[in-house]
Parts: sequence; C-alpha cells; structure tokens
Amino acid sequence: MTGKRKTTIKDVAAAAGVSVTTVSDALSGKGRLPEPTRLKVKAVAETLNYRPSAIALGLREGGLGMVGICIAPAAGNAILTDVGYWAAIVTHASQTILAQGLAPVLLPHSVDLIGRLTIPLDGALVVDPLEYDPVLAFFDEKKVRYVTIGRDPGREAALWVDDDNRTGISRLLERTAQPGAALAFLTVGPKKSYVVDALEGARHWASTHGSSLKVLHCEGLEQEQVDRMVERALRGGVTMLIAQVDRLALRVLASLEAKGLRVPDDVRLLSASDGPELERASPPISAVRQHPDALADMAANALLDLIRGKADLKSATIPMETAIRPSAPAITA
Repeated sequence: MTGKRKTTIKDVAAAAGVSVTTVSDALSGKGRLPEPTRLKVKAVAETLNYRPSAIALGLREGGLGMVGICIAPAAGNAILTDVGYWAAIVTHASQTILAQGLAPVLLPHSVDLIGRLTIPLDGALVVDPLEYDPVLAFFDEKKVRYVTIGRDPGREAALWVDDDNRTGISRLLERTAQPGAALAFLTVGPKKSYVVDALEGARHWASTHGSSLKVLHCEGLEQEQVDRMVERALRGGVTMLIAQVDRLALRVLASLEAKGLRVPDDVRLLSASDGPELERASPPISAVRQHPDALADMAANALLDLIRGKADLKSATIPMETAIRPSAPAITA
C-alpha cells in the first residue's frame, strides 16, 4: 500500500517562495528575518501540515545544527590527508564548532553532491575557494551563510580570513634575496587567492629592488611537468626560485638535484607556504609560515557570529613569520 508523501521543508520553501534556510530560521525562531516573512512561513507550514523534526530544524534549540566544511581542490588531486594545512584547519574548525553545540560535516566540493543534502545547513566554511567558485555561487543562490579561508579571486569577496601572504613573501625575499637578483615564481594547479597575494608581494619586492620576476605555471605536480617548468626558468638566468606550495618546492628541489645544480650555491629556493617536509629536506627549504590553527578558529567563530545574526563582521588577515633555512640563507649586508 502506498502512503501519502510526507511534506518536506523543501515543499514549504517552494510554497512560501523562500529558501530552505529561511524556512529553517523562521520555524526555529533564529536568524535575522523580517517578521512578515517569519509569519508567512509559519502560516504556509501550518497549511501544509508540516511538522519539522529536530534534525530539519538543525536542532538549534538543543544546539546540534549542521555546519559544512568544504575544501576546494588543489593540484595533483590532493586529498585531505595529503595536505597538513587542510588537516589542521578541519581539526581546529571542527573543535570550535562542536564546542558551540553544532555539528561539523565535511562536504565535497561539488554543487551536484551538496545539492542532494536532505539536511539544511546552518552555514559553511569553504577553504581556498577557486576562481569564480561554483560552490560559493550555489551558497549565495540558496542563501546559505558562509565564511571562506582565502578569497574567490574572481568575484566580490564575502566574509573571509587569511594569512597576509603578500607581506609574508615580501619579508622572506627581503631576508634572503639580493637586490637585482633574477627571480622566478612557480605556480601549479588552479588559481587561488593566496597565490595571487604572494605573487603580488613578490612583484612589489622585485619592482622596488631592481630585480626581474618571471612567472611560470604547470597544471600538475608530475615530476616531468615540474622539470620542464624549472628548465624554462633556468634558461632565463634565474638565480632564485619561489615555489607556490611546499609540495611543489620539494619537486623543484628534486629537479635541480637531477640537473646537478647545488642549492643554494647555484640556485636559491623558497616556498610560499611551509610544511614539515621542508624542514626535513636536504637542504631544508626556506618558507613563509602559515597559521591554519588560528585561521580555523577565526573562520569558525566568524561563521558562528554570522549564523547568530551579528552585524558588522569584517574580513581579516594574520601576519606571517618567515622560516630561514639553508636553501636560501639570510643575506648579509
């Protein structure tokens, strides 16, 4: 026997002409909604005989609402456990979210898959969004609150937090590069805001110190691709290479060693992001230090404030430190 289909929160949203998030806010008594909208949603829910479960309401009264954590893809099809920066963010953001009585859930970076969720999200954190990121566009359309770690380089920035990558790489060059040196900035994979910012910092340093800066890109981290990129850089007489991320820096080091070049005697090598493998490399690689723990806490707390309706929230950056190692020792005056 076929029973009558139970009314869902999506049915109420469609009938009221609002988003699922608005229905959830209206029925839970949370969020910053105009009173007429709240009353309209409640009236529609009553007419449709909709009785939300605790889960459909996000368990907001009891505290256990759902907060998504979504990581945009990077070069080389990296997964969470490949990138210590991501793992630290997920761990610390989850701790902050749980401490406030909410439930973190790891989301795929896929509009199609996120769109199939049957439980409404209270909000989401998006890490290292892509240029013109489709997930952010989806959240905007569905009126899901979100905070990003890093920015979408192709669209007007929403609420975000990040390391001060521009100043960080400039300070690293100030300590390790001779004025007039020929530099190459090596990038890989999709465009991310931290790369845009670090590249801007490198360009600023080069322009104020009489140095040239070449920018080279490869799509993946396969050693052959990296070797070709390094070869192009060296043909231009480059004496310092700046790798976008730690995993690329390690492959660049391997490429230089295969060519019989000594680091730092023949070529200096820097990384625009740090990682434990860089300190263990031979030679250890100089880098700019990121702050995934602090960024995760800042982003999670900003999102919680956003969910609670706090106004006048502002984006923010964290100053970065430099780690000077033998691949590019400090220059002497």
